[in-house]
Parts: sequence; structure tokens; C-alpha cells
Amino acid sequence: MRYRIAPIAITVSALLGAMASPARAGETTDTREPVSRTDTEKAFVLEQMRLFLASIVEVEEGLGSGDLDLVAREAAARGRKASATLARPPTLAAKESEAWKSMIGSVRSGFDQIAEQATARAPAAKINKTLADTMRNCVACHQAYRISAEAR
Repeated sequence: MRYRIAPIAITVSALLGAMASPARAGETTDTREPVSRTDTEKAFVLEQMRLFLASIVEVEEGLGSGDLDLVAREAAARGRKASATLARPPTLAAKESEAWKSMIGSVRSGFDQIAEQATARAPAAKINKTLADTMRNCVACHQAYRISAEAR
């Protein structure tokens, strides 16, 4: 079970890389909605994405090794309760569309649900299904939006 994390991490990395890659000659242009962010806002958003990925790896590690305490801890760190204490750039919230807020809210709620399931000692398959459902929000957001530099 421990070795199934690598294929998941590779797949997620490949998907994110493909979504972030610029179009090559002869390919269609990026039709995702650009969202303008300052350098500080962009750095914050990208750091949060990296933390989501790192926690996903730890959740999978915990599921594979039977360490549901690790699963609960990592998932809770990415949930809504933990996000309330984040030092967000003060200008960011006003720039987030309702659709963006809904997607990120669903992701954070999904991590809360994973933490609750792990604490209740739910079967790994159930937790993994919740993780997959949560990650669908990540994919939907990356398919819909691209971060662009705000005009200076």
C-alpha cells in the first residue's frame, strides 16, 4: 500500500504541470479565466496549493500505513478551521469571485470531512473516496482559472 503514493503524486504533478504549461505552436490558446493577483497574493495562493499537495501526500501515506492520526492531523491543517488563522494578504478576498470562493471552500470542507472520518476511524476506502471528491474541486479550479500578474 505504501508504494501507491508515488503514482498518485506523479499523476497530480503531471496534471498540474500540464494545466500550467503554456500552449505550444499549433495548439489552442489557454482559455481559462485569468485572475489578476499581485506578487504577494500570487505567492500566497501558490503556497496554499503546495500545502494542499503536501497534505494529500501525507494523507495517502497515512492511509497506506494505517496511521489515521496522521491523516486526521494533515487534513485538519488544510480545513476551514485552520484557514481562519491564515495570514492572508488583505487585498485578496475582494478579488475572489463567488465561484472561486465556492471551489476553495469545498476543498477546505473536504479536508475537514477527511479529518472527521479519520478521527472516527472510517475505512481507508471511504476516506480515499472523500479525498478524490475533494481533489475534483482542485481540478475544476485549475481548469477554470489561471493566475496572471496584476498590471503595475
